[in-house]
Amino acid sequence: MLGAVRRFGAIYREWRPDLIHANGSRDQNIVVLWKALGKHGVPCIRTHHAVRNIPDNFYNRWAYRTMLQGHIYVGHSARNISWAEGSLTLPNARVIPNGVDVRHWKPAPKDPEFMAKYGITAGDFVFGSHAGMGAHKRTDLFLRAAALALRRGARPFRILLRGNEKEIAQSEQLARELGLQNVVYIRYAPDPRGYLSVIDVGFLLSESIEAISFAARELMAMSKPLISSNYAGLVENVDDRLNGRLVECGDAEGVAEAIGWFLDLDAAALGEVSRNARLKAEHVFNADHQIGGLRSFYRASLGLSTSSV
Repeated sequence: MLGAVRRFGAIYREWRPDLIHANGSRDQNIVVLWKALGKHGVPCIRTHHAVRNIPDNFYNRWAYRTMLQGHIYVGHSARNISWAEGSLTLPNARVIPNGVDVRHWKPAPKDPEFMAKYGITAGDFVFGSHAGMGAHKRTDLFLRAAALALRRGARPFRILLRGNEKEIAQSEQLARELGLQNVVYIRYAPDPRGYLSVIDVGFLLSESIEAISFAARELMAMSKPLISSNYAGLVENVDDRLNGRLVECGDAEGVAEAIGWFLDLDAAALGEVSRNARLKAEHVFNADHQIGGLRSFYRASLGLSTSSV
């Protein structure tokens, strides 16, 4: 830690920022220790990207309330959960929703190169996610729900998942146990838009940690409606039956019903839901709105009333 503090001190001496913005607990700890040891008065803001209850104790009151001058939460639900009874509440806190670049993440036709690569045909209906396959993402729940939907007579569909080698191996084992032969696995790609184009409906079923999910908002910006769990800030992404479906955390029956709901939509209805996903991204998740909110919060935290930030 002391080495990290020294390196940060060198960065500060080179750049001389007017304000420091920390984006994680380790970032914050480095800056707090640097400020305390060097008696530096430069203001610091912290963004809370995950849902986490901060214990109300002496150290946290000192670090979060004295050494930091502002706090940003990326969603209203995430902030409310983080401030549950018994947790530390933070002064000068504001919700500034995370945005995505809607000019970069935009609707595109299904990429024929990726369709050929993954054996997807023009008639295939594809559910997919590029949020990763960490345990809390519950891609296993989607596979169980998919098997349930197929046993109940749902028309055929494909599933696209992205993960690392270990995650893919575990998921392949579960798919075999469930009798699923419709899953396509993808490893990391520097630009995922090509393979995301082949998805008709995205999904994210997290049941912990997740505050809002960039991956979910990127998919919606690409005009992909979502099946989403109702955990924390994920409920701020989807309006049920308008631009996707909201399901209870851990509810395989609910996910299976949502799969069937999408499969039963005709082309016109699916097109409308897809357009609504894009409209939600443009009007609510647009990174331009986030930048405006950050500029305003920076000015206030620096005591400025001008537009110089």
